[in-house]
Amino acid sequence: MFNIKRISEMTPSNETPFLVEGLIHRTATMIFGRPKAGKSFVALSAAMALAEGTPWLGREVEARNTLLWALDPGQQDETWQRFTMAGGAEDSRLFITDIRPEDTDQWWADFTDVLISTDVEVLIVDNLSALLGRGSYNSDADARPALGRLQALLDEGIAIVLVHHAGKFNEEQGSQQTPMGSTAIEAWGRHFMQVTDDQELRILRVYGNNTPEKELGIALNFSGEGDDGAFVTLIGEEETVAMSAEHDELVAKARARWESRKDRRKKQGRSPQQKAKKPDDRNRGTDHASQIKNALGSGEWVKQGTITQQVPGNPAVLKSALDSMVQSGELESRTQGRSNLYRLAS
Repeated sequence: MFNIKRISEMTPSNETPFLVEGLIHRTATMIFGRPKAGKSFVALSAAMALAEGTPWLGREVEARNTLLWALDPGQQDETWQRFTMAGGAEDSRLFITDIRPEDTDQWWADFTDVLISTDVEVLIVDNLSALLGRGSYNSDADARPALGRLQALLDEGIAIVLVHHAGKFNEEQGSQQTPMGSTAIEAWGRHFMQVTDDQELRILRVYGNNTPEKELGIALNFSGEGDDGAFVTLIGEEETVAMSAEHDELVAKARARWESRKDRRKKQGRSPQQKAKKPDDRNRGTDHASQIKNALGSGEWVKQGTITQQVPGNPAVLKSALDSMVQSGELESRTQGRSNLYRLAS
């Protein structure tokens, strides 16, 4: 009933996890980048290749019914102009809609039925911010329901490419290397393509669960021309993080990282052994009274800050010791401005 089986008896699927090998996943792909990086052009280029069955960035592509959901104001007309400029084929299986979603189960059920009945195989959503409407992508409460709607489409076998923003340096939510906003957004994605610009060069950083991390350098021609797809020409690519490594090498690196972590925490006083010691254990055997008297041996008034510099230990513990010695009559104290001064009792 629940499809539970012995894993050793499974027959694995021979189906590739990608629609475009290593670039566009069969389930959830996210294309993200800073404004003006060119992520919408990259998404449209991929959409045209998927809809026409033409090679994209050096990979063979099978033609599929592809729907581009243009959610920004005026984006539908802009997309038509870009499609025409790039020489889109008349028999292209690329479709477009700019319908605004409603936040009701019935609307999404109807939308899903239409996609299934028209044999849409790939849905490209440009972009998440517009899909959320008044909601905030920084809020789990706002992001999760919309991502759940898209997940329902994935469950129907419709591949989704979601266009989104990247964070910026020191931004509260997200970073330059990750999709902006709620952690639920990155958790939703199965495969990621980050678009960054370096003047004439665009870098596509591709990573996910089913492929090594790699970088592709492309030229992005906004006039539509491209040697490896509409708008795009592949300059080069390289694998930046291998999915596997030699076992001994992996273990050696992990051990070195572990030792480095232990040393760092010990220097910070945060090792498990240091944390396990009780305050009384850490201070046992430390005669603060004798050390304080030695620091005040001249009989002159001395600032509290000077004492704490000369007597090792926790400043709060030293202050407690000073107060006790004043109460017992061993020390005299007075204030000078904002400073507490002490000397040996005469």
